[in-house]
Amino acid sequence: MSGSDDETAVLVVNPDELVINSCEQADVESSDEEGSKALTVEEALATAGFGKFHFLLVFVMGWANSSDAVEMLSISFVLPYASCELNATDLELGLLTAVGFGGMTFGSYFWGGIADIKGRIKTLMICQAINSLFIIGSGLSQSLWFLILMRLISGFGVGGTIPLIFVYTVETLPAKNRGRMTGLLSCTFMVGQVLVAGMAWLIIPMDWSWNPSPGFTLNGWRIFLFVSAIPAFTSLLLFIIFPESPRYLIGRNRMTEAKKAIRYIYRWNGNKEIYDDSYTIKRPAEVAKSKGCCGTLKQIAKNSWNLVALEKVRPRFLYSSSIMFCLSFSYYGLTMWFPTLITRMQASNASSVCDDILPAVNKTNCVIGDQNVVYTDTFLQAVSSFPGNLLYLALVDVIGRRVLTGVSMILTAVAVFFIWLIQSYTGSIIMSCVFSAITAISRNAMALLSTEIFPTDLRSTARGVQSAMFSRVAAILATIIFGVLVSTHCEVPIILISCLLALGGILTYKLPETTNIPVD
Repeated sequence: MSGSDDETAVLVVNPDELVINSCEQADVESSDEEGSKALTVEEALATAGFGKFHFLLVFVMGWANSSDAVEMLSISFVLPYASCELNATDLELGLLTAVGFGGMTFGSYFWGGIADIKGRIKTLMICQAINSLFIIGSGLSQSLWFLILMRLISGFGVGGTIPLIFVYTVETLPAKNRGRMTGLLSCTFMVGQVLVAGMAWLIIPMDWSWNPSPGFTLNGWRIFLFVSAIPAFTSLLLFIIFPESPRYLIGRNRMTEAKKAIRYIYRWNGNKEIYDDSYTIKRPAEVAKSKGCCGTLKQIAKNSWNLVALEKVRPRFLYSSSIMFCLSFSYYGLTMWFPTLITRMQASNASSVCDDILPAVNKTNCVIGDQNVVYTDTFLQAVSSFPGNLLYLALVDVIGRRVLTGVSMILTAVAVFFIWLIQSYTGSIIMSCVFSAITAISRNAMALLSTEIFPTDLRSTARGVQSAMFSRVAAILATIIFGVLVSTHCEVPIILISCLLALGGILTYKLPETTNIPVD
């Protein structure tokens, strides 16, 4: 048994593997202990077993994922009220929605790069702190432009949280448990949808207003934004109990810390026996060093370049990024604007979401309508993803991530195409629920697949770049295009969404299958 910090690591240098720079002092062990057994990274992680720690991990990371859903979707319930109180036009409402994704764009890239250098947990905590603080700032907003600024900075924090939740979870789970456990994690986005719809229904319609000073008002929709910060803040506190990702530490050649993290997981799993750490860990490459802010920024740039420069990584990055663009454009375009479409459809007694009698674009639309209908329909749309999540859990380890993603995207394309053709209020709601159910499968499968296909030393950077340059850009374009065309030619973005989903489904066959395969 060895409980000291004099552990060593077997370093297997492979010229085909990427050499990563470190901005921290790596605790490098370069020689073997006599008689010690050499384990692969996957085998070393397996010594911690599977148990209580991993269920707690999925619960906490799932709560953080729910908080991201609350933050992102909360603005969609505020839009009708902000339009009235702040005299916002459709284009300004589109900007208010899109600016959050603009912050996520920069945040995803920046924090994804930082996490590959500084660590997953530290970065997650910083991102959630930013998210919490500036959601509260959104509730204090008294002008449209201050609200836009708060949403921008809040999005900067959320942009890092979303990909890193999956990165940390995938890196900590054993290979045979990744599919269903990350499936449970993905389901928690639905929990956030239901939670934000319920909070909006209970809080926003309150006939209450407080004016502590001239020009400053607190009312229902602002209180709603305050309450929306609670999930992010509580998840920030819960992150404290987790160690750094052992796989990340091994990749940085910090073997002593990695073994301590594995030992910590072993004990959390309920094992009473003393942990046997008399082994060494095989590692694919030497670790170079870099220091200071300039070194860190250079390493982020280098890692980003390697996504397209390395022959093994480039096709995976380009194909998966294209698929994520198609998914994000469709999901956020419909999800962010559907409450507004339902509000106007109900207020004007229209028979279709694309009816000609809907209010004209680029004018302030102060028509609230019966918001109880909106909350109920949005709640149903969120709950409708539950069957999709169950189906995902049943199939993810049976037919695999790639096939599941492709088939579900094509089925979603068909559902979206019929949304604008249906000439009834009830029919529109039903088709939007079908869209929500099937797209849950696509999003869950793609979130896992796009995390597993990249090597550890580039995983956070890859997910960050994809979230920034593809997912968030797609979300921004979708919300702006809907803002411009929603009242005049809303069938155009809906048909475009259907086509993109079909294209993304076809592209999935270019990606490798990762079911039950150890991550690199």
